[in-house]
Amino acid sequence: MASMTETFSQALRNALAGRNTVSIRNTLIELLERDPSKGEISAANKAARRIAEDGDAVLISLLPDQADADAYMPKAHGATRRASNYLTVNEEIIKDFPCRIELATEKWDTLIDEGMRLTQQRIESDPVLSAFLPGWKAEQRAEKRARLTTEAAAS
Repeated sequence: MASMTETFSQALRNALAGRNTVSIRNTLIELLERDPSKGEISAANKAARRIAEDGDAVLISLLPDQADADAYMPKAHGATRRASNYLTVNEEIIKDFPCRIELATEKWDTLIDEGMRLTQQRIESDPVLSAFLPGWKAEQRAEKRARLTTEAAAS
């Protein structure tokens, strides 16, 4: 018998085969035909992380209005302003929201770097954003990975 994580992983992969962006929670609701428990949500998120670690998609945290039509719309008061996790292979979403990426392999670095460069340009060209984000600089993923590795080794 397949574990819960394996079952959810297969359901997420099947959903990704048909759509560019899938809500982890919506996919779980469709599979179970009910609201999932905390344990089931945890297992689905673990499955999504494995898919992202394999490089098959990017795990990204988005607000409901930032995602495709598959956006999970929470019902609780104020929850529409709360982000949910999605798996995506949609290059536009990855470029538009590079700072919201939770997990991506090196396979996606070039696309994410392009999104970070575009974000840097938007900040520099907008005086309001520049005022709110003083000193924000886009950092290449390979450079950031090397910096974090060096910092971890030093401590």
